[in-house]
Order: sequence, then C-alpha cells, then structure tokens
Amino acid sequence: MNTIKFDSSNVLENEFATKLKKRVNNYFQDNNISVKANLSMDLKIIILSAIYIIPFILILTVPMSNIVGLVLSVIMGIGVAGVGMGVMHDACHGAYSNKKWVNDLLSGSLYFLGSNVLNWKIQHNVLHHSFTNVSGLDEDINAKGPIRLSKSTPLKSYHKYQYIYAFYFMD
Repeated sequence: MNTIKFDSSNVLENEFATKLKKRVNNYFQDNNISVKANLSMDLKIIILSAIYIIPFILILTVPMSNIVGLVLSVIMGIGVAGVGMGVMHDACHGAYSNKKWVNDLLSGSLYFLGSNVLNWKIQHNVLHHSFTNVSGLDEDINAKGPIRLSKSTPLKSYHKYQYIYAFYFMD
C-alpha cells in the first residue's frame, strides 16, 4: 500500500484555506442563509425522484410500444443519475439536515439504485476525499478504460476523441 504524506508547512495554502472558510461562513451568516438544505434542494429531491420513479411505474404497469418503453428507460436513467449525484451524494455528505436520520434516510436512496451506502461512503468519502486528484490513489481519476481523467495517465492517440465517446464508458 502506498503511503502518502501531505505537506502542511505551506503557509500560503493554509492561509488561503482559512480565509476561504471564513468568507464562506460569513456569507451564510451575513445573508441569514442556512448551510443546510433550502427549498431548492427540497425541490431537487422531488423532481429527480419523480424522473426516476414515474417512468419506472409506467414501464411496469402500462402496456406500451418498444419505442415508448425505450424513451421512458432513458428518462429513468437520467433520474437514476440525478438521484445518485444530486440527492444521495449530498445526503451522504450531511448537506440536507442537522438531523442525522434525515441525511441517513436520503442517503438510503442509493439502495433503490441497486448499490450500498456503506460501500459508497468508504469509496467516496475515504478513498476519494482523502486523496482528491492524487494520481494512483484517487480512484475517481484512475484510468477508466479508454477514458483519460488525469494528466499523469499516459496519453494515447485515441484520447483526443474521448469528448465524443466518453459518455458511453462512464460508470
């Protein structure tokens, strides 16, 4: 296993992080805004869940042509991605509420998508956030087949076309 140590002696970086956190906190305080979910995030939960659930119910209950089923499947796929990236991700980071049970409940939406919250928290919060954009340690930027996500990944001739084909290979 690789051991990595971050240099905390860079005074400028520490000052930047401290000043940034202070400015962000001041923004929320000065504008009397909660750092937790607001109406926009609540609407996001409802809309993204509906984009996933409604086509799913229709596919299961309404006789339809293959093309209509295909269109509904695409819409449902967009809903799956939205719930995963827009609801579950924020909930796993504790962004919705000061109440742990609310964040846990919304994190549980991952189970409806066929995955596991504990596994995601380890992969994302520990493995990704501990080593964000560190080549070889951050699984989110490691080579994904023909996709190049880091400048430290060897450049292949076909990478110049990944803007065309990347969408089809992302998991």
